Amino acid sequence: MYNYNELNYFITIAEAKSFIGAAKSLGVSSSALSHSMRNLETRLNLRLFNRTTRSLSLTEAGEQLYKQLAPLFKQINEEVNALDDYLHTPSGTIRINASNIAIENFIYPKLSQFSLRYPQIKIEIQCDNNLVDIVKEGFDMGCRIGNDLAKEMIAVKISDPLRMVLVASPDYLKQRNEPQQISDLDEHLLIGKKVSTQYGIESIWQFFDKGNTIEYHPACHFSINNHLRKQATLDGLGISWIGYPDVQHELASGQLIELLSEYSITYEPFYIYYPSRKGHSNVFKLVLDALRG
Repeated sequence: MYNYNELNYFITIAEAKSFIGAAKSLGVSSSALSHSMRNLETRLNLRLFNRTTRSLSLTEAGEQLYKQLAPLFKQINEEVNALDDYLHTPSGTIRINASNIAIENFIYPKLSQFSLRYPQIKIEIQCDNNLVDIVKEGFDMGCRIGNDLAKEMIAVKISDPLRMVLVASPDYLKQRNEPQQISDLDEHLLIGKKVSTQYGIESIWQFFDKGNTIEYHPACHFSINNHLRKQATLDGLGISWIGYPDVQHELASGQLIELLSEYSITYEPFYIYYPSRKGHSNVFKLVLDALRG
């Protein structure tokens, strides 16, 4: 493989028509340029320049090489300079991995208007209720509850603390007694979600009582890990344990009723997280600012 520095030097000398002028442009000495060109001519076994003490011109072989290489090096320089767009021009792609509740309540509401304002920015959001390695999976950022984050990640808060609520529809409760304590849930139809589709692990419900976190393992008769969990609750299929932002309007309107509110647990806020503070494009910073705002 040829030395690309030597080829770049050759093009610069040919355009400057002077070793001295080319040396100033490249920030190297004239003697270093002469040495490089002698090496290049030796490797090619061709003379590229006609040189006298007063003038410099290309040989026929030099002319041919210049005509072939100059457009290619120009294109390379243009492609490298185009990377400036990632720092200064609002265009590019940002990939985000987040849980369903974070997407519906915090990420989408903040990015919907942003997307209209910056149509050249492509935003890809993947819903995933499991923790994933965002670097390995090729995401620019992830979003999870604060205490679920890897310690090496940089975290930016985008929400208030998350309160979890136990809810059921009035129609469901008409046919059954309301639970008075956590153990009463054993007698009810429960709507849950699987945290692992591979192993079928049901999400544990957590409650808070007298300074202690209580874990409840629901025996769910209906499981679904997307927004239809709320709809299943509205349809009277059973009781669900769900984030307050998902059901605040239904609770206010009376479509759903909160149960065992005295045992409600509150988690840390949601955070956008990413692995490094350096080298982020202007697009990344714009999206991050929109989510933080």
